[in-house]
Amino acid sequence: MSGEDGGLRHMLADMEAAPDLYKPTNFWNSGLEAIVKDIEAEGLENFRTHPSAAFFYVPVYASNTLRKYGKYLLPLVDRMRPRKRAKAMVRLTRSDRARLDYRILRATSVAGGLDIDSVSESNAGGGERFEFDGKSYSRSMLNYMRALNLLKKTVDTSGIRSVLEIGGGYGTLGEILLKAQPEGSLYVNVDIPPVAAVSTYYLQQVFGADQVLCYTDSREMAQIDLEALKGRYKAVVLCPWQLPKLKGQFDLFANFMSFQEMEPDVVANYISLVAPLTAGHVITRNTAVGKKIAQKAGDIGVFEQVTTKFIAQEFQGFDTLAADAFVYGEMNDSGSYVSQVLVLGRRGA
Repeated sequence: MSGEDGGLRHMLADMEAAPDLYKPTNFWNSGLEAIVKDIEAEGLENFRTHPSAAFFYVPVYASNTLRKYGKYLLPLVDRMRPRKRAKAMVRLTRSDRARLDYRILRATSVAGGLDIDSVSESNAGGGERFEFDGKSYSRSMLNYMRALNLLKKTVDTSGIRSVLEIGGGYGTLGEILLKAQPEGSLYVNVDIPPVAAVSTYYLQQVFGADQVLCYTDSREMAQIDLEALKGRYKAVVLCPWQLPKLKGQFDLFANFMSFQEMEPDVVANYISLVAPLTAGHVITRNTAVGKKIAQKAGDIGVFEQVTTKFIAQEFQGFDTLAADAFVYGEMNDSGSYVSQVLVLGRRGA
């Protein structure tokens, strides 16, 4: 890796001069400082356990009680009788929810195409994972895989070799693609710092430092050509202000849970750039009802909501092929949270 911080220092310095459309919006501004502080204090080796990670970019099943008071509770739980201990651990870890998501994944599995059933998650970055049928999964991976099953159900995924993602968190989709289709595939993640540095670290740990083009080595490139990168790298991590430099055609564009955290003008700008780069399909998972409204700058939330309907409308020239929240996405009983998976296809493709 070029630098132990995944290029974070260069990213943060360059972000200051970037146009506003490529900078963090209010939602992420509220957490950026905390994420940077955790990285500086604890490094990246166990980034999934950072206090800021679970809230902003590492979804977990663990209860808030376990996350806040685990170091006090777990020694007490260890002293319980086996049956009570097992029940307490389920309540604290919410492993039953992880098992339910895995059962949905298996029940909706589609034969052929992208071989996600063979994928098991790396233990890089530490943190929460659950093992089912001899394979390891985080909540992030199960979220992606369930959505990918809708994609597989809807279109032929056997030809997917190149994926562009905006807001890819620590790189879960890249890990799935590059393990499911290891030959000739390329994953490009465009994300804001400091999360872009985290995904650089993670993907380099999983696939090797020489297989991931990091920001330090790409920041001076006048053009970032997909064809020139294929075969040389498995993954590329860019920052948003580099997106206009990206040239080529991708089989799939993806966005999971981050368009909803941006303002509409920022999302519209991103889509105007990625739509011409997307030859085949789009998959998104974002809230149908929009993110919480912030009352003032610095509060966690957005000033104006982005919904899945808005996202679909901005992808002009694409048709909605599938949409689901109940099975492949997520919704609560009250209907106040609806995470909807959309599959779009280029018209005439």
